[in-house]
Amino acid sequence: MSDDQHAGDDVRPTVQPPSGSSSGETPAKPDDASWLTEQEGPVTGRAAGIGITLLLFALLVVSWFVQLSFALQGEFGPSEDRLSGGGMLGGFILGAVIAIAPPVVTLVLQAKVHKRTPRYSIIAAIGAISVLVIAVPVNAVVVGLQAVSLASGR
Repeated sequence: MSDDQHAGDDVRPTVQPPSGSSSGETPAKPDDASWLTEQEGPVTGRAAGIGITLLLFALLVVSWFVQLSFALQGEFGPSEDRLSGGGMLGGFILGAVIAIAPPVVTLVLQAKVHKRTPRYSIIAAIGAISVLVIAVPVNAVVVGLQAVSLASGR
């Protein structure tokens, strides 16, 4: 064998046995390969999910400040500018909407994106659920107490 023939063997690509060969390995079925392709690969949307989660928590804090400002204006404002019970209730409802509506919208949008792209990160959905777990009970108590106070005539 000459050197030219031997040098050509090193650069030749390896050949896989045909699917009908008895090499001991069973080839993957086409539907198995498509399942692996969908499950493997990079997860997208992590940075966006973290940003959305931080924004949702910031909106939760903003809603508390809105409610606090309405409560302070109703209790300690100048007598001619004090809010009535209905005005305070409206402010508390506004704060509740600021805290609850964005996480609900986020959950709906994340469900659509995750359905279309299964490898999309669910960080934003987890953040939205966390904010809702905090915001719904707190706002239910705040708005409920103000509504009871308004109904009782205090």
